[in-house]
Amino acid sequence: MSLLEEKSLADADVQENPVAYYRALRQEPLHWDPRLGVYICSTYALMREILRDPDTFSSVDSQSVEGMRPPPPEVVAIRRQLLPPVNTLVTNDPPSHTRIRKMVDEPFRPRAIETLRTGIREIVNETLDAFLERGEADVVAEFAIPIPIKVIADMLGIPRQMAPEIKAWSDASVDPLGMMVSDARLIECARIIKSFQDYIVAELEERRVRPRDDLLTRLVEARDEDGAGFTVPEMLSLTQQFLVAGNETTTNAIAAGVQLLIDNPVQYAELERRPDRLMTFANEILRLESPAAGLFRVVRRDTTLAGKALPAGSRIMLRFAAANRDPGKYANADDLDVHRSNAGTHVGFGAGIHHCIGANLAREELVQTFDILLARVKNLAYKPGANDFRHHPSMILRGLERLEVTFQQR
Repeated sequence: MSLLEEKSLADADVQENPVAYYRALRQEPLHWDPRLGVYICSTYALMREILRDPDTFSSVDSQSVEGMRPPPPEVVAIRRQLLPPVNTLVTNDPPSHTRIRKMVDEPFRPRAIETLRTGIREIVNETLDAFLERGEADVVAEFAIPIPIKVIADMLGIPRQMAPEIKAWSDASVDPLGMMVSDARLIECARIIKSFQDYIVAELEERRVRPRDDLLTRLVEARDEDGAGFTVPEMLSLTQQFLVAGNETTTNAIAAGVQLLIDNPVQYAELERRPDRLMTFANEILRLESPAAGLFRVVRRDTTLAGKALPAGSRIMLRFAAANRDPGKYANADDLDVHRSNAGTHVGFGAGIHHCIGANLAREELVQTFDILLARVKNLAYKPGANDFRHHPSMILRGLERLEVTFQQR
């Protein structure tokens, strides 16, 4: 029995150690996973083809997993109290997607992100100061989580002291999509989303009366070419996506980057010598670890892809993590290389019209975080006996649960 016949992306051991499975997937670029009831796209070229054709491979309602796992009745009851979900960015197609993207794009463009650099560096230094003298830390809890949460809190105009709530809101937004949590957790997530909506709706109303220089005010004041603004459900959807894109994936990338440094001492030493290679390193983290490991598309009309007939309504998992290790695109694809000339071509942020709106912010945070870390810390190593290197169970995101390290101050 082949690995593809024996295993599925639904298997916890595949999610924990996926490289061999990805290698097998790429031998069958469009693989039917009977356990999930979806096709899996795993090669770089085929994925780019899908991403460039939103008319055939739609994002509308694409991330709903309830057809594969219906929610318990308690979740359905809680959701009746919520404002209804709407399609805005990740789950939308043109022309609606185009309209909304234009209305929110400005704060995430490179020039706007450059203005955040000083603030990001202050946050990284403050976060590092909290544990630097100890000479050890849990990178995930003490470093990778606080930095992006503080950055996105400042951007949204939410007090930093609400970091625990922001983290809870983000986790509750993504955990159900990963399809690996218990019914009890699904119920908890629904309740947390209710608290998120209540808080953000009140904040949006506050911005209507007293506008500020923040993202929530921008959402309230944004207008399209016809002068129409966002509805409250649209603003909630966008805020939820900003929270997730602004901290979940960046947290996972920071922790993965520290792990890659320790596992690759030659590359670690090269970065200490050549900090100008940090942008390439950031892209290599995103390529090798792909914190957003995959997302879905829905086939809108009968079509043929990779020699297979796909009826309308079929679902395809775009496995970004597999495509990012495609040897047809990347030489020595499983290796970290801070001199890789095409590292920035990865699909860790998607591609085309759905290229992640927060990509520039995430790269900036990664570059500034590791620039400061390498300047202030040396001899990063795993704390003996403290790590199992386990990742949060999810078919969508990939992130370490914890990473205990030791180090010395420079």
